[in-house]
Amino acid sequence: MLSHLIVSKGLKLPSLGMHMPSARVAILGAGGFVSQRMQQRLANHPWFDLVAIAGQDSGQMLATVPWRLKHRKPEALNNISEPILDVHSQELHSSLKALGVTIVFSALPSSPAHTIEARLSRNGLVVFSNASAYRMHQEVPLVVAEVNPESLKQWPGEFGLLACATNCTLIPVLHPLHVIANHHRVTKVKVRSEQALSGAGWALLLNDEKRKAAIGNEIEGEAEKLIEEAERILRINAEWDVICKRVDAEEGHIVNVELELEQNVTYEEIKSLLLSQEYSHLNQLPSAPQSPIIVLDESPTRAKHLWGSFQGSNPNPSQNLTAGMETVIHIETVEGSSVKFKALSHNTIRGAAGGVVLLAELAVAEGEIPSVDINPSNVSSER
Repeated sequence: MLSHLIVSKGLKLPSLGMHMPSARVAILGAGGFVSQRMQQRLANHPWFDLVAIAGQDSGQMLATVPWRLKHRKPEALNNISEPILDVHSQELHSSLKALGVTIVFSALPSSPAHTIEARLSRNGLVVFSNASAYRMHQEVPLVVAEVNPESLKQWPGEFGLLACATNCTLIPVLHPLHVIANHHRVTKVKVRSEQALSGAGWALLLNDEKRKAAIGNEIEGEAEKLIEEAERILRINAEWDVICKRVDAEEGHIVNVELELEQNVTYEEIKSLLLSQEYSHLNQLPSAPQSPIIVLDESPTRAKHLWGSFQGSNPNPSQNLTAGMETVIHIETVEGSSVKFKALSHNTIRGAAGGVVLLAELAVAEGEIPSVDINPSNVSSER
């Protein structure tokens, strides 16, 4: 994890040994899967200081909310002194501002997110959302940090500084697809997903009846969301054939993808494109791995590849923010103009909480948040 910060548009680097101030942030949601992943990632974040949680159980201390993630709860979360705020309060923005909060991370379901996120952003808070409520609103940036960082230049729009991350299933499709689409016209995209139970939150993991009913069945509305979000980000004119199904696995979304291109390609060319893609705009972000894409010589499995390059080291995602942030890909066949690959990404980390935090890091690093300055001008840039 990097201990230094980049914030201004000039990418000024403070000295590594200096203690840097951090932006005070809050999370919308207390006990949900994505919320707890966000808490895990923000508990020890070098840029963001988590000071408040807003949820349904207002008045309770966060320490009393059951912790359901497998990794040990970060001790810093038990030290948050502010009781959980009422997420539905009309004055939530005032309460957050009184605590010095400038950035809010939303782990809300889509329905309440529609009202609450807009209210907060219109009242001067910067909102980064995992919800689907505003993903397709033309004045709200829909951003995958590795793919379309330039979309943050849309700010501010109708809702002020509000930006959305994508559907978690889109990540293992989009990471390789955007690289290939940058060099070849894609005429057809066929996707068959194998989505983990955690994509539906705690509901399927804690309820055996719901779990059994979901396994092997299509996920209502998922294919449509994947297509419309992908088309908004990539702006490709392709035919789509997508079926999304739930499988009996706790975490990790696998996608089987077949692309038809306008021209013939070779295996070596596709592999070279995936391996040579540059992500220099992410180099200084705490949550960004060395490369978002790992190309495998074998088919990816959750047991072996869920944590990407950290597999086998039992990474703690509250201490190592890059763990679980990679997409692993196996190119299965390249024949003529057809490319088939299988890809896996960690749905609750890269596809959800980690992706939203990475998006916030990008916005701060690019100087797109005028109210946040964690790189004061009087700090030396000498290393």
